[in-house]
Amino acid sequence: MRPPVSTWISCDRLSIEVLRKPIKHVYFRVYAPDGRIRVTVPLQLSEAKLQQLLQQKQPWLLQQQEKVRSRQPAQQLISGEIYPLWGVPYRLEIDTQASMRAIQLTDAGMLVLQTRPTDSLADRDRCLQQWYRQHLQTQIPPLLDRWQPQLNVAVSEWRIKRMKTLWGSCNICDRRIWLNLELAKYPLHCLESVLVHELVHLLERNHTPRFYQMLDHFLPTWRASADRLKQPPAVLLP
Repeated sequence: MRPPVSTWISCDRLSIEVLRKPIKHVYFRVYAPDGRIRVTVPLQLSEAKLQQLLQQKQPWLLQQQEKVRSRQPAQQLISGEIYPLWGVPYRLEIDTQASMRAIQLTDAGMLVLQTRPTDSLADRDRCLQQWYRQHLQTQIPPLLDRWQPQLNVAVSEWRIKRMKTLWGSCNICDRRIWLNLELAKYPLHCLESVLVHELVHLLERNHTPRFYQMLDHFLPTWRASADRLKQPPAVLLP
């Protein structure tokens, strides 16, 4: 029997895993906890028909994604919660008596967030997100220095932002790459995989067979990284 063929496709605000099987009908699944979407389709379904179907289903998929994500308890930035960096989990400890905001990692596996007594939850969140951003800003340039020459491409600009449905995106015309702030929570190879994925789009605009052939050639491990990104960024500490 022919094994299922799995690829990823972008549909406006959504990144969707497409699984092709010898079946007659189309099936949609939205998985907890992160709202990952998989569509299982017949082998013979064309890319044009698939894109049309995904456009029609997009409002429903977004609605289901929000339902799945809303079931998860929101983190409150309080002591005891888990916040990972590069896939390593750290238990949060809040120090509310500091004179200035700062974050420190300890050898005991703690992430100490120092805040002022009057700081709000929003203040704590901004401090933490800026900390993640700084770590990404440190790691992205050397990865670009490595991969741009290999692919013989050059980006004009790269940026970081919080995105709900995409790990990265590429503006082909402006040669601008966006990377999801949440990548700082995952192992570094996940950031590298997403970056290479977006760089390959400068060579091949769409997720065609040629696109995946190039991705396989330059970064054969990208599927393992894609699988890792389907999981929570880090497991809880015992």
